[in-house]
Amino acid sequence: MRSLFYCVVLLHLIFWVSCIGSPRSREVKEPESPVELLSDSSLTDFDFEGNWRWCWVDSHTIVSMKILTDKDSIGDYVYTYYFGNRIEQGKVKLLSQEGRNAVLLVEYNDHRSWSAKFNATMLTDTSFFLTRQKPEDYYLEDSIVMTKYYPEKERAEVRKIIEEYERKMNL
Repeated sequence: MRSLFYCVVLLHLIFWVSCIGSPRSREVKEPESPVELLSDSSLTDFDFEGNWRWCWVDSHTIVSMKILTDKDSIGDYVYTYYFGNRIEQGKVKLLSQEGRNAVLLVEYNDHRSWSAKFNATMLTDTSFFLTRQKPEDYYLEDSIVMTKYYPEKERAEVRKIIEEYERKMNL
């Protein structure tokens, strides 16, 4: 019985140490890659313009937005749900932007009376956090991270720029 007690205490101690980690794991680390989130001071240009996309785990639900930032410009919104054979199209408009935060208005083409406002917060130069202002307004997951999507011809240009940069860094 005593050995069982010591075993349980030892397991709790191991679990506690694994949860808090070692002192080295709590040290401030330099970013290892540019993919990591940028700090507040390193991201100064908050540009929501472009093609953005979110996919659910198995890619059977996709949300796509083309956001235009010019005054009174209207972009495209597409919600695709493959298992339900549903594709809903609409419009997206950037209503306001203050620093890294913006408000987007999404309207359906089929249901002219339906619209919802979403809060967007820029995380990196290629991602933003999207959440609806009123949870009852829409059936989309409450909080998603939209990532920037580049059409194929733009991706080729980006790859070329990255390769040139890597060549310069390796010299």
